[in-house]
Amino acid sequence: MRYDLSNFYGKLEEKFNKSQARETLIYLLEEFSKTISLKDEGAIIFVGNELSSFLRVKGQTDLAYKIYKILVDLVIKNYGKKSKEYASLLLNIGNCDIVAKNYDKAIKRLDECEEILKNFDDIGYLLASLYNNRSQAYRAKSILDKAEADIEKALDLIDKKERIAVSRINLAEILILKKEYNKALTNAKLAIDYYEKNNLKVPHLANAYATCANIFYKLGEYDIAIKYYKKAIEVFDQTVGEGPVKKVLERNLEEAKRKRDIL
Repeated sequence: MRYDLSNFYGKLEEKFNKSQARETLIYLLEEFSKTISLKDEGAIIFVGNELSSFLRVKGQTDLAYKIYKILVDLVIKNYGKKSKEYASLLLNIGNCDIVAKNYDKAIKRLDECEEILKNFDDIGYLLASLYNNRSQAYRAKSILDKAEADIEKALDLIDKKERIAVSRINLAEILILKKEYNKALTNAKLAIDYYEKNNLKVPHLANAYATCANIFYKLGEYDIAIKYYKKAIEVFDQTVGEGPVKKVLERNLEEAKRKRDIL
């Protein structure tokens, strides 16, 4: 008996749009268990990828890595190490490396992904994601020229507004480190405008709010920073729930309040 992936993705979209984060996580865990019981390797790969990505966004990278380890073996077995499927998995694991602050591993993994993708056509969306992710790793290591170059490559490849919004958030974070706060704010607000106008309450909107908060914090505009940190926490709580990332946002909020009260 094969697992019904079409039904899975239909219900998953409903969960993302209408459910609380905890309910979505329970659904993903239950469905992943079903794929394993059915021994449907294709379904294990697809559902496992969605579960790992959700855990990664929550900051629960230890469990995400354990699932990715299973998926690596299955993807190599079913598709090989030179396949687009393997490159896509490397891309996702590289993103997990970034959340876990394993930046050197992320860059090495994403470089490998790039080499594989060079052998395929019509992979602009994957390359754009790769450049976005690798840019974050370079940014974290303060290699800002390479970080900005990767974002520019991503923006050249992207034709979907949602992906452009993600790139603008990453570019804003680079510009913060370069102390180009006005440019950073412009990019962060363009991303926020896109998500708000399309009524998209997704983790990336929380990231955009947090980026805006960081900019206003740097500018000493603590009341505005507090407003955006609160918005970020609200959206993150609705879409992802409890986890290390939310705790960081809450700490940033308290620090902004402390700074404001000193003035």
